[in-house]
Amino acid sequence: MDCAADTSPPAKKTVIGIVEDDEDVRVALEALVASIGFTSEMFETAGALLASGRLNELDCVVTDLQMPGMNGLSLARHIQRTRPLPVILITAFPAIGLDKQAAAAGVRCLLRKPFDPLALIDELESIAG
Repeated sequence: MDCAADTSPPAKKTVIGIVEDDEDVRVALEALVASIGFTSEMFETAGALLASGRLNELDCVVTDLQMPGMNGLSLARHIQRTRPLPVILITAFPAIGLDKQAAAAGVRCLLRKPFDPLALIDELESIAG
């Protein structure tokens, strides 16, 4: 029996940018992203992401708030000005008014550490469609 070759283009793989200065957290986030079939690009700082020239390859950015150099809110603002895409902000240090600041910066979702991994998975799957 002859089988017709599948001529449809391969499905685009969802790519998540992970910006986190804590290596253990960065690696854990990478594993979580991989567990749902997405790929990730990891960056230690916001500056490293921006200098890489890879922002155009990403479908979403998951970033920590507190990092050396540019913080997560500033990164979210920059992304929304240059190449709008979903940003998920995570923090261990929630401050009064952070929800409003995050919303004003275009952040799609704010997660407080320790967060439920399922909340992040749900958000990423929602973004990927």
